[in-house]
Amino acid sequence: LTPLQREEFKIAGERTALEIRHLLRRTRVKIKKIFSLLLAWLRMLPGVGIFFLEQEAKIKADKILALREHEVDD
Repeated sequence: LTPLQREEFKIAGERTALEIRHLLRRTRVKIKKIFSLLLAWLRMLPGVGIFFLEQEAKIKADKILALREHEVDD
């Protein structure tokens, strides 16, 4: 990635993280919405296959949900 693309990717990632935080504050979490936000952010990466991006988004969404459940249990 060029420095400009890197900066845009970082800004989009921070925006995505903020939206996910807002979703996690709700009583009912929509995993599909988190997945779609992550996938949209990861699609900014050039030259990466969609199958791999979907796998990564699913893994990240599952980890986020597991962290939330762990926090709720405590």
